Amino acid sequence: MTYAAAASRAHAMLTKFGRAVTLSRPSSAAATYDAATGISTPVTPLTYAGIGALFDYKRTDVNASLVEQGDQRLYLSALAPMVEPTNSDEVVVGSKTYGVRNVGKLAPDGTTVVLYDLQLRGV
Repeated sequence: MTYAAAASRAHAMLTKFGRAVTLSRPSSAAATYDAATGISTPVTPLTYAGIGALFDYKRTDVNASLVEQGDQRLYLSALAPMVEPTNSDEVVVGSKTYGVRNVGKLAPDGTTVVLYDLQLRGV
């Protein structure tokens, strides 16, 4: 099986057993300032639809320094139409918003990403 086929299979499994998620990335553009009103309006974050499965960390993974009580692990499809996640992103799963604390990726050949492994913390 090629890694592209593995990514396709992972996407199919996440579609079947996971749920829709939204990745939100803050814009790097400066806020717009209206000199007439004196109001500064921030630029709307970019959002990307994805598919993933959310899990609790095992109790043995919680160590109070890197993984805290309440952190969640999200396996995110690499085939959903989105950008590669970063630590400055937020993820919405259901009605809960999480900040991305750590981004891992499963890319056995170093180029083809099969899926992303995100450590999330509630905001």
